Amino acid sequence: MVNSVQVMWGPGAIGFMLATAFYGAAFGQYIFYLRSFPQDSRRLKLFVFMVFCLGTIHEYALIGMYWSILISCRRSTSHECTAELPWQMVLGVFMACWIIFAVQCFYAHRVWIITEHNRLITGTICAFAATALVFGTITGGVIFATRNPVDLFGKKWCQISAVAGALCDILITGTVWWFLRPARTDNVRSKPDVLNKLTQIFVHMGLLTCIMAIAMAVLYQVQDGGLGQFYSALPGSLLAKTYMNSMMGVLNARKSIREQQRLEVVCSSMELPTIPTIR
Repeated sequence: MVNSVQVMWGPGAIGFMLATAFYGAAFGQYIFYLRSFPQDSRRLKLFVFMVFCLGTIHEYALIGMYWSILISCRRSTSHECTAELPWQMVLGVFMACWIIFAVQCFYAHRVWIITEHNRLITGTICAFAATALVFGTITGGVIFATRNPVDLFGKKWCQISAVAGALCDILITGTVWWFLRPARTDNVRSKPDVLNKLTQIFVHMGLLTCIMAIAMAVLYQVQDGGLGQFYSALPGSLLAKTYMNSMMGVLNARKSIREQQRLEVVCSSMELPTIPTIR
Protein backbone atom coordinates (compact mmCIF):
# COMPACT_ATOMS: atom_id res chain seq x y z
CA MET A 1 0.00 0.00 0.00
CA VAL A 2 1.36 3.38 -1.00
CA ASN A 3 1.65 5.50 2.11
CA SER A 4 4.56 7.85 1.45
CA VAL A 5 3.58 11.08 -0.25
CA GLN A 6 7.22 12.14 -0.62
CA VAL A 7 8.27 8.96 -2.43
CA MET A 8 4.98 8.67 -4.30
CA TRP A 9 5.09 12.17 -5.84
CA GLY A 10 8.85 12.75 -5.70
CA PRO A 11 9.54 11.80 -9.36
CA GLY A 12 6.58 13.86 -10.52
CA ALA A 13 7.72 16.88 -8.48
CA ILE A 14 11.18 16.68 -10.07
CA GLY A 15 9.56 16.45 -13.48
CA PHE A 16 7.34 19.43 -12.63
CA MET A 17 10.35 21.62 -11.75
CA LEU A 18 12.08 20.68 -15.00
CA ALA A 19 8.83 21.19 -16.92
CA THR A 20 8.55 24.71 -15.50
CA ALA A 21 12.03 25.50 -16.79
CA PHE A 22 11.04 24.01 -20.17
CA TYR A 23 7.94 26.22 -20.20
CA GLY A 24 10.14 29.27 -19.65
CA ALA A 25 12.25 28.20 -22.62
CA ALA A 26 9.12 27.68 -24.72
CA PHE A 27 7.85 31.14 -23.73
CA GLY A 28 11.12 32.70 -24.87
CA GLN A 29 11.00 30.75 -28.12
CA TYR A 30 7.43 31.86 -28.74
CA ILE A 31 8.38 35.54 -28.31
CA PHE A 32 11.34 35.00 -30.64
CA TYR A 33 9.03 33.40 -33.19
CA LEU A 34 6.58 36.31 -33.12
CA ARG A 35 9.37 38.83 -33.65
CA SER A 36 11.27 36.86 -36.28
CA PHE A 37 8.49 35.55 -38.51
CA PRO A 38 5.73 38.16 -38.87
CA GLN A 39 5.30 37.06 -42.50
CA ASP A 40 4.17 33.51 -41.62
CA SER A 41 0.67 32.55 -42.67
CA ARG A 42 -2.21 33.32 -40.35
CA ARG A 43 -3.04 29.62 -40.14
CA LEU A 44 0.44 28.75 -38.87
CA LYS A 45 0.42 31.62 -36.39
CA LEU A 46 -2.94 30.51 -35.01
CA PHE A 47 -1.68 26.94 -34.72
CA VAL A 48 1.44 28.02 -32.82
CA PHE A 49 -0.67 30.27 -30.60
CA MET A 50 -3.05 27.37 -29.87
CA VAL A 51 -0.18 25.08 -28.87
CA PHE A 52 1.31 27.78 -26.66
CA CYS A 53 -2.06 28.37 -24.96
CA LEU A 54 -2.45 24.65 -24.34
CA GLY A 55 1.05 24.61 -22.86
CA THR A 56 0.18 27.54 -20.60
CA ILE A 57 -2.96 25.77 -19.35
CA HIS A 58 -0.90 22.61 -18.83
CA GLU A 59 1.64 24.55 -16.75
CA TYR A 60 -1.20 26.06 -14.69
CA ALA A 61 -2.57 22.56 -14.11
CA LEU A 62 0.83 21.28 -12.94
CA ILE A 63 1.28 24.21 -10.57
CA GLY A 64 -2.21 23.77 -9.12
CA MET A 65 -1.82 20.01 -8.80
CA TYR A 66 1.47 20.03 -6.93
CA TRP A 67 0.39 22.99 -4.82
CA SER A 68 -2.61 20.96 -3.74
CA ILE A 69 -0.65 17.76 -3.15
CA LEU A 70 2.51 19.12 -1.51
CA ILE A 71 1.32 22.35 0.14
CA SER A 72 -2.44 22.43 0.76
CA CYS A 73 -2.69 18.76 1.69
CA ARG A 74 0.57 18.58 3.62
CA ARG A 75 0.04 16.57 6.81
CA SER A 76 -3.66 16.34 6.05
CA THR A 77 -5.46 13.03 6.59
CA SER A 78 -8.70 13.91 4.84
CA HIS A 79 -10.08 11.55 2.20
CA GLU A 80 -9.79 14.22 -0.48
CA CYS A 81 -6.07 14.64 0.20
CA THR A 82 -5.08 11.01 0.77
CA ALA A 83 -7.19 9.10 -1.74
CA GLU A 84 -8.22 11.49 -4.53
CA LEU A 85 -6.28 13.25 -7.23
CA PRO A 86 -6.87 17.02 -7.55
CA TRP A 87 -8.95 18.15 -10.51
CA GLN A 88 -5.91 19.89 -11.96
CA MET A 89 -4.43 16.45 -12.67
CA VAL A 90 -7.33 15.64 -14.98
CA LEU A 91 -6.90 18.98 -16.75
CA GLY A 92 -3.16 18.38 -17.09
CA VAL A 93 -3.65 14.95 -18.65
CA PHE A 94 -6.09 16.27 -21.26
CA MET A 95 -3.85 19.24 -22.10
CA ALA A 96 -0.77 17.02 -22.45
CA CYS A 97 -2.63 14.68 -24.81
CA TRP A 98 -3.70 17.52 -27.08
CA ILE A 99 -0.29 19.22 -27.07
CA ILE A 100 1.43 15.99 -28.07
CA PHE A 101 -1.19 15.28 -30.75
CA ALA A 102 -0.94 18.81 -32.19
CA VAL A 103 2.87 18.72 -32.42
CA GLN A 104 2.84 15.22 -33.92
CA CYS A 105 0.41 16.51 -36.57
CA PHE A 106 2.81 19.40 -37.20
CA TYR A 107 5.62 16.92 -37.80
CA ALA A 108 3.35 14.70 -39.90
CA HIS A 109 2.77 17.66 -42.23
CA ARG A 110 6.53 18.18 -42.49
CA VAL A 111 7.01 14.49 -43.24
CA TRP A 112 4.29 14.74 -45.91
CA ILE A 113 6.33 17.46 -47.62
CA ILE A 114 9.74 15.81 -47.17
CA THR A 115 8.57 12.43 -48.48
CA GLU A 116 6.86 14.06 -51.46
CA HIS A 117 3.36 13.11 -50.32
CA ASN A 118 4.04 9.54 -49.18
CA ARG A 119 0.61 8.45 -47.95
CA LEU A 120 1.76 5.24 -46.27
CA ILE A 121 4.36 6.86 -44.01
CA THR A 122 2.29 9.96 -43.24
CA GLY A 123 -0.83 7.88 -42.64
CA THR A 124 1.03 5.58 -40.25
CA ILE A 125 2.33 8.57 -38.29
CA CYS A 126 -1.20 10.02 -38.08
CA ALA A 127 -2.56 6.63 -36.97
CA PHE A 128 -0.02 6.37 -34.13
CA ALA A 129 -0.71 9.98 -33.10
CA ALA A 130 -4.48 9.40 -33.10
CA THR A 131 -4.06 6.18 -31.11
CA ALA A 132 -2.00 7.99 -28.47
CA LEU A 133 -4.63 10.75 -28.28
CA VAL A 134 -7.58 8.36 -27.99
CA PHE A 135 -6.08 6.19 -25.26
CA GLY A 136 -4.69 9.23 -23.46
CA THR A 137 -8.18 10.74 -23.49
CA ILE A 138 -9.60 7.48 -22.15
CA THR A 139 -7.04 7.64 -19.34
CA GLY A 140 -8.16 11.18 -18.54
CA GLY A 141 -11.78 10.06 -18.49
CA VAL A 142 -10.98 7.20 -16.09
CA ILE A 143 -9.11 9.57 -13.78
CA PHE A 144 -11.99 12.04 -13.91
CA ALA A 145 -14.37 9.29 -12.81
CA THR A 146 -12.25 7.67 -10.09
CA ARG A 147 -9.66 10.30 -9.02
CA ASN A 148 -7.44 7.32 -8.13
CA PRO A 149 -3.65 7.78 -8.53
CA VAL A 150 -3.25 4.12 -9.46
CA ASP A 151 -5.46 4.61 -12.53
CA LEU A 152 -3.04 7.21 -13.87
CA PHE A 153 -0.05 4.88 -13.80
CA GLY A 154 -1.37 1.35 -13.65
CA LYS A 155 -4.08 1.07 -16.29
CA LYS A 156 -3.40 -0.38 -19.74
CA TRP A 157 -4.89 2.66 -21.48
CA CYS A 158 -2.06 4.99 -20.48
CA GLN A 159 0.50 2.31 -21.36
CA ILE A 160 -0.94 1.92 -24.87
CA SER A 161 -0.93 5.70 -25.28
CA ALA A 162 2.73 5.91 -24.22
CA VAL A 163 3.81 3.12 -26.57
CA ALA A 164 1.87 4.61 -29.52
CA GLY A 165 3.43 8.03 -28.89
CA ALA A 166 6.92 6.54 -28.73
CA LEU A 167 6.39 4.63 -32.00
CA CYS A 168 5.11 7.80 -33.65
CA ASP A 169 8.21 9.75 -32.61
CA ILE A 170 10.54 6.96 -33.73
CA LEU A 171 8.86 6.87 -37.14
CA ILE A 172 8.99 10.66 -37.53
CA THR A 173 12.66 10.90 -36.59
CA GLY A 174 13.65 7.91 -38.72
CA THR A 175 11.73 9.16 -41.75
CA VAL A 176 13.26 12.63 -41.61
CA TRP A 177 16.76 11.19 -41.33
CA TRP A 178 16.16 8.68 -44.13
CA PHE A 179 14.78 11.14 -46.67
CA LEU A 180 17.25 13.94 -45.89
CA ARG A 181 20.39 11.86 -45.36
CA PRO A 182 23.44 12.86 -47.47
CA ALA A 183 23.60 9.46 -49.20
CA ARG A 184 20.17 9.87 -50.74
CA THR A 185 20.52 10.86 -54.39
CA ASP A 186 16.95 11.04 -55.69
CA ASN A 187 16.24 14.37 -53.97
CA VAL A 188 17.34 17.68 -55.45
CA ARG A 189 20.09 19.19 -53.30
CA SER A 190 21.12 22.58 -54.56
CA LYS A 191 22.21 23.66 -51.08
CA PRO A 192 23.72 20.63 -49.32
CA ASP A 193 25.03 22.61 -46.32
CA VAL A 194 21.61 24.09 -45.65
CA LEU A 195 19.88 20.72 -46.00
CA ASN A 196 22.43 19.06 -43.73
CA LYS A 197 21.74 21.69 -41.07
CA LEU A 198 18.01 21.23 -41.54
CA THR A 199 18.42 17.48 -41.12
CA GLN A 200 20.40 17.94 -37.91
CA ILE A 201 17.75 20.26 -36.47
CA PHE A 202 14.87 17.92 -37.31
CA VAL A 203 16.67 14.83 -36.01
CA HIS A 204 17.93 16.47 -32.82
CA MET A 205 14.53 17.93 -31.98
CA GLY A 206 12.87 14.63 -32.82
CA LEU A 207 15.34 12.71 -30.68
CA LEU A 208 14.50 14.93 -27.70
CA THR A 209 10.82 14.02 -27.79
CA CYS A 210 11.59 10.45 -28.85
CA ILE A 211 13.83 9.82 -25.82
CA MET A 212 11.21 11.20 -23.42
CA ALA A 213 8.41 9.15 -25.01
CA ILE A 214 10.50 5.96 -24.98
CA ALA A 215 11.50 6.56 -21.35
CA MET A 216 7.87 6.92 -20.36
CA ALA A 217 6.83 3.81 -22.31
CA VAL A 218 9.68 1.73 -20.83
CA LEU A 219 8.93 2.85 -17.27
CA TYR A 220 5.30 1.85 -17.76
CA GLN A 221 6.41 -1.66 -18.77
CA VAL A 222 9.02 -2.28 -16.06
CA GLN A 223 7.31 -0.61 -13.12
CA ASP A 224 6.24 -2.73 -10.18
CA GLY A 225 3.00 -2.58 -8.26
CA GLY A 226 4.31 -0.41 -5.41
CA LEU A 227 6.02 2.94 -5.36
CA GLY A 228 7.85 2.11 -8.58
CA GLN A 229 4.70 2.68 -10.57
CA PHE A 230 5.01 6.42 -9.98
CA TYR A 231 8.45 6.77 -11.60
CA SER A 232 6.82 7.37 -14.98
CA ALA A 233 5.47 10.66 -13.61
CA LEU A 234 8.89 12.26 -14.17
CA PRO A 235 8.96 11.93 -17.99
CA GLY A 236 5.18 12.29 -18.00
CA SER A 237 5.43 15.80 -16.56
CA LEU A 238 8.10 16.75 -19.09
CA LEU A 239 6.63 15.23 -22.22
CA ALA A 240 4.23 18.01 -23.27
CA LYS A 241 6.80 20.77 -22.69
CA THR A 242 9.39 18.78 -24.63
CA TYR A 243 7.06 18.64 -27.62
CA MET A 244 6.41 22.39 -27.39
CA ASN A 245 10.10 23.24 -27.35
CA SER A 246 10.78 20.80 -30.16
CA MET A 247 8.22 22.42 -32.45
CA MET A 248 9.30 25.95 -31.59
CA GLY A 249 12.95 25.02 -32.10
CA VAL A 250 12.25 23.70 -35.59
CA LEU A 251 10.26 26.82 -36.52
CA ASN A 252 12.83 29.27 -35.15
CA ALA A 253 15.75 27.44 -36.77
CA ARG A 254 14.57 28.86 -40.10
CA LYS A 255 16.06 32.22 -39.12
CA SER A 256 19.63 30.95 -38.91
CA ILE A 257 19.17 28.92 -42.10
CA ARG A 258 17.88 31.96 -44.01
CA GLU A 259 20.72 34.11 -42.69
CA GLN A 260 23.17 31.50 -43.90
CA GLN A 261 21.54 31.53 -47.33
CA ARG A 262 21.74 35.34 -47.51
CA LEU A 263 25.40 35.23 -46.51
CA GLU A 264 26.15 32.73 -49.25
CA VAL A 265 24.43 34.95 -51.80
CA VAL A 266 26.39 38.01 -50.67
CA CYS A 267 29.69 36.13 -50.71
CA SER A 268 29.04 34.74 -54.18
CA SER A 269 28.31 38.23 -55.54
CA MET A 270 31.51 39.71 -54.07
CA GLU A 271 34.05 37.90 -56.22
CA LEU A 272 37.51 39.48 -56.31
CA PRO A 273 38.65 40.62 -59.79
CA THR A 274 41.50 38.75 -61.35
CA ILE A 275 44.85 40.46 -60.85
CA PRO A 276 46.40 41.14 -64.28
CA THR A 277 49.83 39.80 -64.98
CA ILE A 278 52.54 42.48 -64.59
CA ARG A 279 54.93 42.57 -67.51
